[in-house]
Amino acid sequence: MRKKPDIHQLGLSTPSVEFPVTICVVAFGPHANLTKRFLESLYRHTPTELFQLRAGLNEVEPATEHAFLAAGKRYGNVTIYRETRNIFKSPLMRRLFHERPLTNPWTLWCDDDAQFTKSDWLHRLAWRIETAPNVVMWGKEHFATRSNMFLEEWIKTANWYRHLALRLWADENGASTKLFRFAAGGFWAIRTDVLHQLDWPDRRLLQAGDDLLLGEALRQNQLRLGNFTYGVEIHQTPRRNANAPAVSSLEATFNHSRM
Repeated sequence: MRKKPDIHQLGLSTPSVEFPVTICVVAFGPHANLTKRFLESLYRHTPTELFQLRAGLNEVEPATEHAFLAAGKRYGNVTIYRETRNIFKSPLMRRLFHERPLTNPWTLWCDDDAQFTKSDWLHRLAWRIETAPNVVMWGKEHFATRSNMFLEEWIKTANWYRHLALRLWADENGASTKLFRFAAGGFWAIRTDVLHQLDWPDRRLLQAGDDLLLGEALRQNQLRLGNFTYGVEIHQTPRRNANAPAVSSLEATFNHSRM
Protein backbone atom coordinates (compact mmCIF):
# COMPACT_ATOMS: atom_id res chain seq x y z
CA MET A 1 0.00 0.00 0.00
CA ARG A 2 1.30 3.44 -0.96
CA LYS A 3 2.14 5.61 2.02
CA LYS A 4 0.00 8.73 2.25
CA PRO A 5 1.97 11.94 1.73
CA ASP A 6 2.78 13.85 4.91
CA ILE A 7 0.64 17.00 4.78
CA HIS A 8 2.90 19.05 7.04
CA GLN A 9 5.91 18.12 4.95
CA LEU A 10 3.98 18.97 1.78
CA GLY A 11 3.38 22.49 3.06
CA LEU A 12 7.05 22.92 3.90
CA SER A 13 8.25 21.59 0.55
CA THR A 14 5.77 23.58 -1.59
CA PRO A 15 5.57 26.98 0.13
CA SER A 16 4.47 28.74 -3.06
CA VAL A 17 1.07 27.05 -2.87
CA GLU A 18 0.08 27.95 0.73
CA PHE A 19 -2.56 25.43 1.74
CA PRO A 20 -5.49 25.35 1.91
CA VAL A 21 -6.09 26.22 -1.73
CA THR A 22 -9.50 27.42 -2.87
CA ILE A 23 -11.38 25.09 -5.22
CA CYS A 24 -14.33 26.63 -7.09
CA VAL A 25 -17.10 24.70 -8.83
CA VAL A 26 -20.38 25.67 -10.51
CA ALA A 27 -23.33 23.26 -10.65
CA PHE A 28 -26.46 23.96 -12.65
CA GLY A 29 -29.77 22.40 -13.56
CA PRO A 30 -31.13 18.92 -12.75
CA HIS A 31 -27.80 17.10 -12.51
CA ALA A 32 -27.44 16.08 -8.87
CA ASN A 33 -25.81 12.85 -10.02
CA LEU A 34 -22.84 14.80 -11.31
CA THR A 35 -22.59 16.85 -8.12
CA LYS A 36 -22.58 13.71 -6.01
CA ARG A 37 -19.90 12.13 -8.20
CA PHE A 38 -17.77 15.28 -8.06
CA LEU A 39 -18.02 15.58 -4.26
CA GLU A 40 -17.45 11.89 -3.63
CA SER A 41 -14.30 11.84 -5.76
CA LEU A 42 -13.01 15.13 -4.33
CA TYR A 43 -13.33 14.11 -0.70
CA ARG A 44 -12.15 10.55 -1.32
CA HIS A 45 -8.92 11.73 -2.95
CA THR A 46 -8.20 15.07 -1.24
CA PRO A 47 -7.44 15.68 2.47
CA THR A 48 -9.95 18.26 3.72
CA GLU A 49 -7.26 20.36 5.40
CA LEU A 50 -5.72 21.07 1.98
CA PHE A 51 -8.67 22.94 0.42
CA GLN A 52 -11.67 25.20 0.85
CA LEU A 53 -14.57 24.66 -1.56
CA ARG A 54 -16.64 27.48 -3.08
CA ALA A 55 -19.75 26.10 -4.77
CA GLY A 56 -21.89 28.15 -7.15
CA LEU A 57 -25.43 26.77 -7.44
CA ASN A 58 -26.93 27.94 -10.71
CA GLU A 59 -30.68 27.17 -10.67
CA VAL A 60 -30.05 23.68 -9.31
CA GLU A 61 -32.44 20.99 -8.18
CA PRO A 62 -32.88 20.51 -4.39
CA ALA A 63 -30.80 17.32 -4.37
CA THR A 64 -27.78 19.24 -5.67
CA GLU A 65 -27.99 21.88 -2.96
CA HIS A 66 -28.54 19.18 -0.33
CA ALA A 67 -25.34 17.41 -1.44
CA PHE A 68 -23.25 20.58 -0.96
CA LEU A 69 -24.95 21.38 2.35
CA ALA A 70 -24.25 17.86 3.58
CA ALA A 71 -20.58 18.15 2.58
CA GLY A 72 -20.33 21.48 4.40
CA LYS A 73 -21.89 20.06 7.54
CA ARG A 74 -19.66 17.01 7.50
CA TYR A 75 -16.33 18.59 6.52
CA GLY A 76 -16.72 22.27 7.41
CA ASN A 77 -14.97 23.64 4.33
CA VAL A 78 -17.81 24.55 1.90
CA THR A 79 -19.14 28.03 1.07
CA ILE A 80 -22.27 28.17 -1.11
CA TYR A 81 -23.23 30.89 -3.62
CA ARG A 82 -26.86 30.55 -4.74
CA GLU A 83 -28.53 31.77 -7.91
CA THR A 84 -32.23 30.96 -8.24
CA ARG A 85 -32.12 31.46 -12.03
CA ASN A 86 -29.49 30.37 -14.51
CA ILE A 87 -27.10 33.32 -14.92
CA PHE A 88 -24.62 31.07 -16.80
CA LYS A 89 -21.11 30.02 -15.95
CA SER A 90 -18.96 33.13 -16.26
CA PRO A 91 -21.08 35.56 -14.18
CA LEU A 92 -21.28 33.03 -11.36
CA MET A 93 -17.57 32.35 -11.72
CA ARG A 94 -17.03 36.09 -11.13
CA ARG A 95 -19.01 35.85 -7.89
CA LEU A 96 -16.89 32.94 -6.68
CA PHE A 97 -13.62 34.69 -7.56
CA HIS A 98 -14.35 38.27 -6.56
CA GLU A 99 -17.31 38.62 -4.17
CA ARG A 100 -15.20 37.56 -1.20
CA PRO A 101 -11.44 38.12 -1.41
CA LEU A 102 -9.38 35.05 -2.25
CA THR A 103 -6.63 34.90 0.35
CA ASN A 104 -4.28 32.22 -1.00
CA PRO A 105 -1.86 32.44 -3.96
CA TRP A 106 -3.53 29.72 -6.07
CA THR A 107 -7.16 29.18 -7.08
CA LEU A 108 -8.51 26.01 -8.71
CA TRP A 109 -11.53 25.76 -10.99
CA CYS A 110 -13.71 22.71 -11.72
CA ASP A 111 -16.80 22.04 -13.78
CA ASP A 112 -19.33 19.90 -11.93
CA ASP A 113 -18.69 16.93 -14.22
CA ALA A 114 -15.01 16.78 -13.25
CA GLN A 115 -13.85 13.91 -11.09
CA PHE A 116 -10.65 13.03 -9.26
CA THR A 117 -9.03 9.62 -9.63
CA LYS A 118 -5.71 9.75 -7.73
CA SER A 119 -5.18 10.47 -4.04
CA ASP A 120 -2.01 12.44 -4.72
CA TRP A 121 -3.38 14.66 -7.53
CA LEU A 122 -3.12 17.85 -5.47
CA HIS A 123 0.33 16.91 -4.21
CA ARG A 124 1.51 16.40 -7.79
CA LEU A 125 0.01 19.75 -8.79
CA ALA A 126 1.73 21.47 -5.86
CA TRP A 127 5.08 20.02 -6.93
CA ARG A 128 4.55 21.25 -10.49
CA ILE A 129 3.75 24.72 -9.19
CA GLU A 130 6.79 24.77 -6.93
CA THR A 131 9.24 23.55 -9.56
CA ALA A 132 8.00 25.83 -12.38
CA PRO A 133 7.49 29.25 -10.77
CA ASN A 134 7.26 30.99 -14.15
CA VAL A 135 4.03 29.10 -15.03
CA VAL A 136 0.91 30.94 -13.83
CA MET A 137 -1.76 28.45 -14.96
CA TRP A 138 -1.97 24.65 -15.13
CA GLY A 139 -4.52 22.48 -16.92
CA LYS A 140 -5.16 20.10 -19.80
CA GLU A 141 -3.55 21.76 -22.80
CA HIS A 142 -5.69 22.24 -25.90
CA PHE A 143 -5.22 23.87 -29.30
CA ALA A 144 -8.03 25.19 -31.49
CA THR A 145 -8.28 27.16 -34.72
CA ARG A 146 -10.82 29.88 -35.42
CA SER A 147 -11.40 32.18 -38.39
CA ASN A 148 -14.25 34.26 -36.98
CA MET A 149 -13.75 37.99 -37.52
CA PHE A 150 -16.14 38.77 -34.66
CA LEU A 151 -13.90 36.81 -32.29
CA GLU A 152 -10.88 38.83 -33.38
CA GLU A 153 -12.67 42.12 -32.80
CA TRP A 154 -13.95 40.86 -29.45
CA ILE A 155 -10.40 40.12 -28.33
CA LYS A 156 -9.10 43.48 -29.55
CA THR A 157 -11.67 45.34 -27.42
CA ALA A 158 -10.80 43.42 -24.23
CA ASN A 159 -9.16 45.24 -21.32
CA TRP A 160 -6.50 42.54 -21.27
CA TYR A 161 -5.57 42.93 -24.96
CA ARG A 162 -1.95 44.06 -25.39
CA HIS A 163 -1.80 44.43 -29.20
CA LEU A 164 -0.03 41.13 -29.85
CA ALA A 165 -1.01 39.79 -33.25
CA LEU A 166 -3.08 36.62 -33.08
CA ARG A 167 -1.15 33.48 -33.96
CA LEU A 168 -1.63 32.16 -37.49
CA TRP A 169 -2.08 28.60 -38.68
CA ALA A 170 -2.40 27.23 -42.21
CA ASP A 171 -5.20 24.66 -42.60
CA GLU A 172 -5.08 21.61 -44.90
CA ASN A 173 -6.10 23.78 -47.85
CA GLY A 174 -3.42 26.34 -47.16
CA ALA A 175 -5.88 28.93 -45.90
CA SER A 176 -4.74 31.02 -42.96
CA THR A 177 -6.65 30.83 -39.69
CA LYS A 178 -6.02 31.81 -36.07
CA LEU A 179 -4.50 29.37 -33.56
CA PHE A 180 -5.30 29.41 -29.85
CA ARG A 181 -3.64 27.51 -26.99
CA PHE A 182 -5.53 27.18 -23.72
CA ALA A 183 -6.37 24.96 -20.75
CA ALA A 184 -9.61 23.00 -21.09
CA GLY A 185 -12.36 24.59 -19.04
CA GLY A 186 -13.26 21.51 -16.99
CA PHE A 187 -10.32 21.89 -14.59
CA TRP A 188 -7.46 24.31 -14.14
CA ALA A 189 -5.34 26.03 -11.50
CA ILE A 190 -4.26 29.65 -11.73
CA ARG A 191 -2.34 32.16 -9.68
CA THR A 192 -4.86 34.29 -7.83
CA ASP A 193 -3.08 37.53 -8.61
CA VAL A 194 -3.47 36.74 -12.32
CA LEU A 195 -7.24 36.47 -11.90
CA HIS A 196 -7.19 39.99 -10.51
CA GLN A 197 -4.71 41.30 -13.07
CA LEU A 198 -6.94 40.10 -15.94
CA ASP A 199 -10.17 40.87 -14.04
CA TRP A 200 -11.27 37.40 -15.05
CA PRO A 201 -13.78 36.30 -16.24
CA ASP A 202 -14.21 39.05 -18.81
CA ARG A 203 -17.45 40.83 -17.87
CA ARG A 204 -18.84 40.36 -21.39
CA LEU A 205 -18.78 36.56 -21.15
CA LEU A 206 -21.67 34.28 -20.29
CA GLN A 207 -20.32 30.85 -21.18
CA ALA A 208 -19.13 30.29 -24.74
CA GLY A 209 -15.39 30.29 -25.35
CA ASP A 210 -14.31 31.21 -21.84
CA ASP A 211 -11.43 28.72 -21.74
CA LEU A 212 -10.09 29.64 -25.18
CA LEU A 213 -10.25 33.34 -24.36
CA LEU A 214 -8.50 32.91 -21.02
CA GLY A 215 -5.65 31.25 -22.87
CA GLU A 216 -5.42 34.21 -25.22
CA ALA A 217 -5.58 36.65 -22.30
CA LEU A 218 -2.56 34.90 -20.79
CA ARG A 219 -0.66 35.04 -24.08
CA GLN A 220 -1.46 38.72 -24.58
CA ASN A 221 0.08 39.43 -21.17
CA GLN A 222 3.06 37.09 -21.75
CA LEU A 223 1.96 34.73 -18.97
CA ARG A 224 2.80 31.03 -19.23
CA LEU A 225 0.47 28.05 -19.33
CA GLY A 226 1.59 24.55 -18.29
CA ASN A 227 0.09 21.13 -18.99
CA PHE A 228 -1.33 19.17 -16.03
CA THR A 229 -3.70 16.19 -16.30
CA TYR A 230 -2.68 13.83 -13.50
CA GLY A 231 -5.52 12.38 -11.44
CA VAL A 232 -8.29 14.55 -12.89
CA GLU A 233 -10.87 13.54 -15.52
CA ILE A 234 -12.93 16.15 -17.36
CA HIS A 235 -15.43 16.38 -20.22
CA GLN A 236 -16.64 12.80 -19.71
CA THR A 237 -20.34 13.73 -20.06
CA PRO A 238 -22.34 15.20 -22.97
CA ARG A 239 -22.56 19.00 -23.15
CA ARG A 240 -25.71 20.14 -21.38
CA ASN A 241 -28.02 22.90 -22.61
CA ALA A 242 -26.06 22.82 -25.87
CA ASN A 243 -28.58 24.92 -27.78
CA ALA A 244 -28.35 27.93 -25.44
CA PRO A 245 -26.77 30.96 -27.17
CA ALA A 246 -24.40 31.32 -24.24
CA VAL A 247 -23.02 27.88 -25.03
CA SER A 248 -23.06 27.74 -28.81
CA SER A 249 -22.06 31.22 -29.95
CA LEU A 250 -19.73 33.83 -28.51
CA GLU A 251 -21.37 36.44 -30.75
CA ALA A 252 -24.83 35.57 -29.42
CA THR A 253 -23.43 35.60 -25.91
CA PHE A 254 -21.92 39.05 -26.35
CA ASN A 255 -25.09 40.44 -27.91
CA HIS A 256 -27.16 38.94 -25.08
CA SER A 257 -24.90 40.54 -22.47
CA ARG A 258 -25.49 44.00 -24.00
CA MET A 259 -29.29 43.74 -23.80
